[in-house]
Amino acid sequence: MKNRLLVLLFSVISAVITGCGVSSGSSSPAPPATRGTLVSITSSVSYDANTIDNYILALGTYYGLNTSVLPATKHGITIQRIVYKTVTPDGRLIDASGVMAFPNDKAAGSSSPMFSYQHGTIFQDSQAPSLSFSPDPVLMVMAGSGFAVALPDYVGYATSTGEIHPFVIAENLAAATVDMLRATRQLLSNQAILTNGQLFLAGYSEGGYATLATQKEIEQNLSSEFTITASMPGAGPYDMSGTAQSLVGLATNPYPEFLGFVFKAYDHWYGWDSINSAFQSPYNTVIATGFDGSMSETNLHAALSTDSATLFNSTFRNDFLGSGQAAIKADLAKNDIYDWAPNTPTHLFHGVDDTIVPYANTTNASTAMAAAGSTSVTVVNCTTVAPTPRGHTECFWDYVNQGLGWMVPMALNL
Repeated sequence: MKNRLLVLLFSVISAVITGCGVSSGSSSPAPPATRGTLVSITSSVSYDANTIDNYILALGTYYGLNTSVLPATKHGITIQRIVYKTVTPDGRLIDASGVMAFPNDKAAGSSSPMFSYQHGTIFQDSQAPSLSFSPDPVLMVMAGSGFAVALPDYVGYATSTGEIHPFVIAENLAAATVDMLRATRQLLSNQAILTNGQLFLAGYSEGGYATLATQKEIEQNLSSEFTITASMPGAGPYDMSGTAQSLVGLATNPYPEFLGFVFKAYDHWYGWDSINSAFQSPYNTVIATGFDGSMSETNLHAALSTDSATLFNSTFRNDFLGSGQAAIKADLAKNDIYDWAPNTPTHLFHGVDDTIVPYANTTNASTAMAAAGSTSVTVVNCTTVAPTPRGHTECFWDYVNQGLGWMVPMALNL
């Protein structure tokens, strides 16, 4: 019954979105595009507050959530899928895509805070926010409560599917997120929708990593353009070099598809040319070809080995766990994003039983940030009720509840 309820609701929402295409264009020549330029609105759909409430109720029923702690739906919303300009890790200017949403029934002259939400790890192109079967629930909740929400697909999905996704590569995830924010502000301005200067950042898993990477980029390089009100990265691999060492060192890795994704992305963008030397056959072929957005997480998991001695070439693995593979280790270390001093109020959320992204990422980050002089960072632990493990997947909805419960009271003009 729960599946039927959710599928029915998602089918209705999907049908509405599919039928509401909107083209954008201009009769006058466009100026040369730069990063963050809004290219087009590819579709648009609106929901009233009652539809949003029913959608969230269905999610609560399906996942067993306590939806009463979520912010109240105050507004109807408009969701628009957009294309914008961003860059690849090698510096090419390309079209990327994402989804944005805003309240559509506020009084004239009213403003909204902005909420940038970075999605977690996805393996298939069809899972990208701008292509997915149903609207993201966090996007709907936050827009319905009064925020203008930006949700990037990242490079490698949807409009930019021809690129290999730069999985947990900090600089590019931050670039795609910042440029999505720029395009969203342009879209809102074009439609005479006001923002109030507040900006909230949130995301879980790879989205947690992207959130902290974006926060670091804004605080250190873009503080004159953006001011972050609060940030809540959830369960991200902020210590990439330590995480890779930990996962390669496991005798049994229950999720080899995540580590395979890291190696494929870094091999591609950093020019390692190491897939065949790092992995044994047939797993080298799976990792070389399986992360193009066509294979599901389930299929990738089935095609790889959880036995690290079988998955990896023994010479490579011994070198990596020892003093060798210095160039690969250096590139991973470039993407460690924990050793700095945030000044934004920051909640680092994690579950102590996480076996996908080790909990040490959060404790290492908190310790390093405090040592660097930050007094604005708080560790927030998952409170999923025992005996349910406080692991990566199990803690997502607790992250949503705790994160929104912390951020929404800070927001103005909802």
